[in-house]
Amino acid sequence: MTSAKPPSYQEKRTHSVLGAISLTILSTLIGLTTACANLARVSDQSIPKLVTPLVETDFKSLVEQLQPFIKLQALRSSRLLIQFVDAESAKKYYDADGILVLQRPDKIRLVVQAPVTGTRITEMVSEANRFKVAIYYRDYRRFLIGTNNADYSHWREKLGQEGRSALVAARPFHFTEALLVRPLHVGEPGFIYGLEEAIVEEADLRPGAKRQARLLRSFYVISELEVSPENSQPARVRRRFWFDRTDQARLARQQIFDNRGILSTEVHYSNYRRLLAGSSQWWPGVIIVTRPYDRYSARMTFTEGKFEVDPELPASAFVLENKEGLLETDLDKPEAVMKGR
Repeated sequence: MTSAKPPSYQEKRTHSVLGAISLTILSTLIGLTTACANLARVSDQSIPKLVTPLVETDFKSLVEQLQPFIKLQALRSSRLLIQFVDAESAKKYYDADGILVLQRPDKIRLVVQAPVTGTRITEMVSEANRFKVAIYYRDYRRFLIGTNNADYSHWREKLGQEGRSALVAARPFHFTEALLVRPLHVGEPGFIYGLEEAIVEEADLRPGAKRQARLLRSFYVISELEVSPENSQPARVRRRFWFDRTDQARLARQQIFDNRGILSTEVHYSNYRRLLAGSSQWWPGVIIVTRPYDRYSARMTFTEGKFEVDPELPASAFVLENKEGLLETDLDKPEAVMKGR
């Protein structure tokens, strides 16, 4: 029997090289497997996550959520906290005490006064497209008269720094539709409505959230569009209503647009509570009204037990007279605008 030939030097070298390559490949595969396993275990907390659970509902149910605001005929809040913020200077006025009275279709009276002392800061009324504003604040004491839908931006520019004050820019009708929401025109000629979901990224302010954490919040959005006569022009967006799907689809935001489709007023609703004594109805405890082109916002915080729905209101509730002899400016008179008075 012939004995096996011993492997040559070349064969030994080849086996050695192949073995080394196999070990390298095996080591690489093990490394990749370990890396993948580690990668699968890594989580990025900076990635915003969708808040759940979400309410599932339809257009009809969402319209029902608006009914308390639409059916409201009058309101009186004998004590609320209000804070004005100047957008340009980021100046915040101290929280002040307020009295708010509203009545359909367009009557409003707002009194703002200093806490404790009760010193008046401003009073304003509006009715039938006309407003009066009395400013008692030390920086600018005036009694202003004007038209709701008029543009007085030129006059404010003439005032300079004083014209940038939120107290000078604020008008009573800016707050009217925050609570006295106009009825929808569902089924009426000339109006169409759309329903969609909007997902918004925002800061995570929930208890226990990590610093600078973000989240995604889902909303149902109803858009109200007015169709132009004979469809000669694009339909105009009039209002948008946002409903928070993580908060029982309650109204969270209302956006109001002008005839050019420009956002004129944005209203945020939050902190729903039973503000009305003896009632199970929930109302927003905090309402923030923002006027982006008037460059100011106002935050109103309502007080439980100081909130009345559909009270009897005397006609005098909406009367404002210049009893302190403030310098009076009729903003519809050209000389007032030209002089910036």
